[in-house]
Amino acid sequence: MGETITLPAYAKINLFLDITGALPNGYHTLNNIMQQIGLYDNVTVTFEKRSESSFEIVCNNPLIPCDERNIAYKAARLFLAECGGSGKVIIDIEKNIPVMAGLGGSSTDGAAVLVALNELCGKPFSKAELEKMGAVLGADVSFCIRGGCAYCKGIGEIMTDIAGLPLCSVLIIKPDFSCNTAEAYGQYDKNPIKSVSEPEKLLRALKKGELSEISNSFYNIFELLNNVQETKAIKEALINSGAKGASLTGSGSAVYGIFPNEDTAFNAARNLNYRVRIVASPLTRLHTECGASSFKIL
Repeated sequence: MGETITLPAYAKINLFLDITGALPNGYHTLNNIMQQIGLYDNVTVTFEKRSESSFEIVCNNPLIPCDERNIAYKAARLFLAECGGSGKVIIDIEKNIPVMAGLGGSSTDGAAVLVALNELCGKPFSKAELEKMGAVLGADVSFCIRGGCAYCKGIGEIMTDIAGLPLCSVLIIKPDFSCNTAEAYGQYDKNPIKSVSEPEKLLRALKKGELSEISNSFYNIFELLNNVQETKAIKEALINSGAKGASLTGSGSAVYGIFPNEDTAFNAARNLNYRVRIVASPLTRLHTECGASSFKIL
């Protein structure tokens, strides 16, 4: 039957996201600060050496395509091509991360597949080589392999490790609507917004570890591009419930608020009338490597 490994595939939030340009291949250059959080999918990968390759995906969420459209499928195919191997790959994805929410759910599943196959095949690639491979699959995949908090430039592949969020709790609100990433970036192509300066203010605040200053420095260009009234309403509700700051993550539709601790985050979650409310903690790279995390879906 082959060997099997199960890995947590952690979600991310964007503390800063700005588009600095568009490339001919359809990608966009970014100024992007991403923070990994303790919300995760469980990704189980089984690999059996064979003379020919085949790929199978199963998932508990019917919204997830279980074919070559899935980044996890593409990751498995790319890994075998890069290592010159062949075999049967079975990928079982237990989704906890909301779909089309800006939380990196598909990217992190693809990242987990690369890491899992590398383990199952005797680690033919270094972590840096896996990150380079991830950049072929999507803008956030390299970061999802690295973990922690990073300042990412280019299309996301130029990463600098930075101090992440200090001890705090993240409350994520996923509204009933979803956002298609390609369509969201298409809005920028139709109506480019001038890039703001690089996120020095936020970088300084993160280095100091001062939560209020950090929370006042969030920025996401898609709040301007999308101009969705419900996004504004959720941000306002989070702030009124005690969040130090709030922001859209990715191209949406999820919005997060930063709270001093779990108690204040849970109290806010209980009092907010949204169907999907998730409380999680920010992760360091050490947390990611040790598999330490926690989250609660209300």
